[in-house]
Amino acid sequence: MGKFADEQHVHQQQQIEENRVWSSSRFFCQRCSTGLYRIAEEFNFKCLLVLILSLSLFVFVLFSVFPFHAITSGFDAKESIKLSATVQVCFRLQKPVSLLVPHIGRLEYDIYEEIGVPGTKVAVLSIHQSDASNWTEVVFGVLSDPVHVPINQVWLSVLRSSLIEIFLEQSNLTLTESIFGVPSPIQILEFPGGITVIPVQSAFIWIPQILFNFSLLNSISDIVVNFVELKEQLKHGLHLRSYEDLYVQVRNEWGSTKDPPVTIQASVVSAFGILMPQRLKQLAETVSYTAISKNLGLDHSVFGKIKEISLSSYLEGTLHAPSPSPAPSPELDYYAEPSASPSPAPSPCLDCPVLGSPPPSISGPGCVSTVTPSSSPAPEADPPAPLNFLTYTAPPYLSPLPLDSYGSNLDRDSEFASRLISSSTFSFVTSPSRGQIWLISFAAFIIFNLFYWPH
Repeated sequence: MGKFADEQHVHQQQQIEENRVWSSSRFFCQRCSTGLYRIAEEFNFKCLLVLILSLSLFVFVLFSVFPFHAITSGFDAKESIKLSATVQVCFRLQKPVSLLVPHIGRLEYDIYEEIGVPGTKVAVLSIHQSDASNWTEVVFGVLSDPVHVPINQVWLSVLRSSLIEIFLEQSNLTLTESIFGVPSPIQILEFPGGITVIPVQSAFIWIPQILFNFSLLNSISDIVVNFVELKEQLKHGLHLRSYEDLYVQVRNEWGSTKDPPVTIQASVVSAFGILMPQRLKQLAETVSYTAISKNLGLDHSVFGKIKEISLSSYLEGTLHAPSPSPAPSPELDYYAEPSASPSPAPSPCLDCPVLGSPPPSISGPGCVSTVTPSSSPAPEADPPAPLNFLTYTAPPYLSPLPLDSYGSNLDRDSEFASRLISSSTFSFVTSPSRGQIWLISFAAFIIFNLFYWPH
């Protein structure tokens, strides 16, 4: 009786197990269902908790070792590399981040080929999706190579010039177009020693001396975009004349074309050469007055209010310089000292024993010269007696004599006489002297004997 009851209990347990297996076999096969059921019986809650924690740790390590998230969210270099990059530049590419991150090495190579200088290397600092759709912002840096050695100042200056040319679009940043496409214009974010940009303007043979400067809460990029308007408003505010032009250059002390403020350095040049001191004084007064009252003529809505205006020491010195006194009239200046400018030398007098008579003596400064200027002769003076001048034309192989204000010494007169005798062209402009009559008579005698001498 007891044996039958035990068999019946075992049979009921088998039937319950079969029912459970049959209910689970709706999703799995019978063998799999049986295996899962046995595993579920062996595991308890503690084992299940350990299993979940192990899976979480595995997933965390997997994503840390293989950064799949960088392909979609962007790329960032190590902080030590960013701090070592003293020169930083950014531009945009019309490519998704996922296509750019695998080609970072190629991007660094292309950039170095365009702007690289000896002793440096290029490193991409970050790649992120830009605010504009389908554009990616790339930031790269120029580091010294090796890192602990600073970049040579000469090569740093070359690098600065290259970046400014690319910023002004005077040259291009060429990348592998099949991978990166065509980059946008660059923006310089940081450059040691600052940068000075000269926007495109009228050609100047030389860089004029800066006369004044002032600050604006704008970036270099803003000034370049509105440069024509800035220059025209400044010319109007300074009351420049039609033959005067304005030279402007823009500087940022931090070496950024993207961040304010900027210092506008300006100079005024004239088509006729240098500006006279009186004109410089007028400009200094105009700058000092309009800077406070009229914002130098600049539109507040575009450029804001000017800050920290200052004059150069050269221009500031004209403010305290005395005004030049008006020049005296030459008709009333009877007691002026003789001019130091050379005057034409008097023609040689053949009647004089020595060619070139000495000049009339002048007793000293302030004395009236006995030589009357040709522009204002004395009305009562008798006209001088005509002198026997000899018009002289030098042959081509003789160099012209220098023009002295008063005669010359005996050596020069002797040289002049020798040249005069060797000349081939003589013409008399007045009545001949006794010596000339003797020469003519002697020449006539020779000619007569040549023609009538008996053969």
